[in-house]
Amino acid sequence: MIVCNVNNSISHPPHPRRAVPANLPPGAFFILMGAVYKQTLLISAFFWGAFIFADESAPLSLSEKIAQLRLKSNAHGKYVNELLAEPITLQSFDTINEPSLINIEPVVGTEESSALPEDHLPLIDLPEPISEVEPSVNVVEENASPLPVAEVVEEELNLDKEVPVNPDFDSGRNRDVNPDAPPTYDELYSPKVVQRRLGYYFGPFLSAVFADDSAVKNTAKIPYYSKGGVATGLRVGNDFGNTRIEGEYAYLTHKISGLSGASGRTNLHNFQSRLILEKSLGDRADLRLGIGLGIAFVSKELAGHKYDGVGFSYDFLLGWSYRVMENWSLGLDYKHYLTSAHENYDRLQGHMIELSVGFDL
Repeated sequence: MIVCNVNNSISHPPHPRRAVPANLPPGAFFILMGAVYKQTLLISAFFWGAFIFADESAPLSLSEKIAQLRLKSNAHGKYVNELLAEPITLQSFDTINEPSLINIEPVVGTEESSALPEDHLPLIDLPEPISEVEPSVNVVEENASPLPVAEVVEEELNLDKEVPVNPDFDSGRNRDVNPDAPPTYDELYSPKVVQRRLGYYFGPFLSAVFADDSAVKNTAKIPYYSKGGVATGLRVGNDFGNTRIEGEYAYLTHKISGLSGASGRTNLHNFQSRLILEKSLGDRADLRLGIGLGIAFVSKELAGHKYDGVGFSYDFLLGWSYRVMENWSLGLDYKHYLTSAHENYDRLQGHMIELSVGFDL
């Protein structure tokens, strides 16, 4: 009998990535790791026990250490209760200092050591229970008006009767009776000074005329003396604030007398346009300066003869206006007027003192 030993390692070599040698039994790696972990846990438990039960000053028993921990816990709870009982202010957020344990005597095995003090706990007022009140059945009957329905409706619809909403409210009617009452809406927001209204305006005017002496032309010049007269008319304009543009119609008349004693009259129909510049002198008054240009239709009559003509007219204005109310004002002006000369007469000129009224549109 021939015995043959076949080496399986030659025909089946070990896997190259195998971490454990082939001659070790299965699970040998986990057995070694378990032994290492066991020794590590034993050493850690030994050191933790030594740390817990060790004392640098003097060895204490287990009951004394437990009592000391309970005292520290009670002291910390007492300090927290004191903080909660105090009112919260900005000064309350200070650094928390560790409570002192010098005067605390350890008491072992008593229930008073673990009990929290009741004097420092916050007091809370519990609301009283609200008793449920059943609605009365006769509520509608008690609130019902004893008056008949017709009288109630008549009283509610009586609009002539004033019912004050607020007794402190004053509409301004009793201002003389109650001078200490608060101001009304109109008194509070209405302007204290009459406001100037810009835009279009119109108004009449009346002037006193002081005409200069002049002459008429026939075959020769016939001088005459002028007497006082009047002028009146109507003007329309637009107020831009510090500037006015206006147009007017004026009728002027005054008496004249010749050197020989003949009498007559001068009439003038004038259509004038004017530019006015204004300067405020206060809340109501304005100083103004203006210049005008227009066309004048002149008619003169002396000793039964008429002398008519048409020509340009000019005037220069210096005046003052005063706002009486919000929509109208008064004006007092001085004007120097003159017309161009004509083949039938010499130029007309003179002075006027004018009183005018302006109404805002």
